[in-house]
Amino acid sequence: MISIVVPVYNAAAFIDKTIDTVVSQTFTDWELILVDDCSKDNSCELIDTYIREHTEVASKIRLIRQEKNAGAAAARNRGIDEAKGRYIAFLDADDLWYPDKLAKEMLYMQKHNAGFVFTAYEFGDENAVPTGKIVRVPKTLNYKEALSRTIIFTSTVLLDTEKVDKSLIHMPLVGSEDTATWWQILKNGVTAYGLNNPLVIYRRPASSLSSNKKVAIQRIWNLYRSIAGLSAPMAALYMLRWAWHATERRIVDDGFRSHVESFKRFTVVQLSLIGLFLHTAVYAAAWFQRLYPFLSTERISQDGFSIGIGIKLYFRGHILILLVYFVLLLFLSSTSGSMKTGYLKPGNIFSSEATALLLTNALTYFQLSLIRNWLIPPVPIVVMTLAQLVIAAVWAYLSDLIYRRVFPPRETLVVSLSGDSARLAEKFSSRKDRFKIMKTIRFEGDLESIESECLRWYGCVVISGGSESLRKSLLQFCYSHYIRVYLEPDIGDLLLQESEVTDLFDSPVLELKEYSVRWEARVIKRAFDLLFSLIALTICLPFFLYRKIRNDRIITDQCSGKDGKAFFRYRYELSSWKIPELVNILNGSMSFVGPEAKTCEQAEQEIDADNRYFYRYRVKPGLIGYAQLYSGAGTQKMDMLKMDISYIQHFSLINDFKLLLQSMRVRKI
Repeated sequence: MISIVVPVYNAAAFIDKTIDTVVSQTFTDWELILVDDCSKDNSCELIDTYIREHTEVASKIRLIRQEKNAGAAAARNRGIDEAKGRYIAFLDADDLWYPDKLAKEMLYMQKHNAGFVFTAYEFGDENAVPTGKIVRVPKTLNYKEALSRTIIFTSTVLLDTEKVDKSLIHMPLVGSEDTATWWQILKNGVTAYGLNNPLVIYRRPASSLSSNKKVAIQRIWNLYRSIAGLSAPMAALYMLRWAWHATERRIVDDGFRSHVESFKRFTVVQLSLIGLFLHTAVYAAAWFQRLYPFLSTERISQDGFSIGIGIKLYFRGHILILLVYFVLLLFLSSTSGSMKTGYLKPGNIFSSEATALLLTNALTYFQLSLIRNWLIPPVPIVVMTLAQLVIAAVWAYLSDLIYRRVFPPRETLVVSLSGDSARLAEKFSSRKDRFKIMKTIRFEGDLESIESECLRWYGCVVISGGSESLRKSLLQFCYSHYIRVYLEPDIGDLLLQESEVTDLFDSPVLELKEYSVRWEARVIKRAFDLLFSLIALTICLPFFLYRKIRNDRIITDQCSGKDGKAFFRYRYELSSWKIPELVNILNGSMSFVGPEAKTCEQAEQEIDADNRYFYRYRVKPGLIGYAQLYSGAGTQKMDMLKMDISYIQHFSLINDFKLLLQSMRVRKI
């Protein structure tokens, strides 16, 4: 069992959260000893109330009242004397622990067979919201090293009393008593093991950010002379080393190393960009080995006449050709979503990158053909594309692995303002590579308690349901406190996503168009449907004959199409293959990509239940679609409607092509 000792003095403003941070630990074998040092506020009353209201942990929490005010060291010593556990942990009344703090420290202690463990920590503001500044710690620390660097923070320490005698843990009644305690423990041959993982938030109000350096220097000097027993020259030498380490930590760690860390994070986030450089390198190899040698030869017309010499490029010309290819691939990759490493699953990253590569190489083929004045042999482009697709597949999974190693899952709070919080938590739990659900709470009329919970240690907050005013209030609160938010949108949010800001007046106005798909996109989409449905029907002709032999009749269903207009959808009576629907695509009643086709009866029932279901009939139904691909057995109908509306509001031809590629992996056409 771990005995957690907390000295309490005028801690009414945050003692509830301090107790919560212990109760929320994933390691559950603990006792909490709160030692009140004659507080002048109502700290004790709040602790008593907490114990009464939380009966499930009341037996694990003890409040001890000191008879007279004697300081934090005396309060901690009283707690150590009262401790029943083998292990001792310290926590200051205004600091917070991450939920897995004790569990990780115990594992680390067992791994190294250690008796003294401490961790890294990060600074928080007056609300304990992390500021991003982290104090890193060395893997080990002995007595001589500890004399020249005060790196151990009290709220991070865990001690094993079977390896560190309790008498050594008692703190002397001097200034910087915690540092003096660590010295006397390490002086007896104990090695402290540092877990370089920030598991504690050190609450530091803005008013205390500039500490009194003169007092700190005086205290450390007194410790050198009285606790360490150093001579004046040796104390001065260690004082210089201490000052050097303190300066190094502030200048090097906060300056240079923070920039190195930022550069590392930037590099990892831009893993997709590295993939684009690899693809461009493959194109460069094809360009110099096959394409340019062919383009630089004499041009011969189809009837055998010479029509001039081929292109001749110098170094800058070659660079320009490669740059044009890279920029085009970058644009299409960004548009298709393939640069969202860590956000999308590797399979989705690959299909998006494959879309960008196929389009880029097709455009490049016709570009080079224009330079040649006739279609060039396609073999080099095809071979190059196959090599790039292999690289894209490998890099999609490798970059995702690197991303997850550098960026662990975010510790997540799920807030349901109305509805089923468990359903939402289950959704986010399906992406364990990105989210670690720590807690789910429901709104029960007290927004202030939810806001207080959001200010704890969570890496992000997920908000779902609730009235518009309630969601906006919580969203603005999180934004003002630099908290990352994931919002489950309602239909209105989705409709506004593609609205345009107009400058008609002296304030911004959002313009939501009555039809989001532009006419030129509809023309291109229809041309695409015509061309590829003809090709697909030609290829599938043998299959039609095969199904005919199997006596699988083609039957029709009356379905609701664009703007609710009825049409007859063709399908096989016995087979689930969708090949007959290619006829619907050819005659214009359906498209390759769009919302799922519903029978007129199903459509009428949905619209009667909720008129917003008519929104999906702003476009033609599709053979495959966003909702069909990403929905599962447990997906609710409203979620599928939201996915359909999201597809309509974010319509793009590149997205259609990407969805087609993804459908080949998961279903039969």
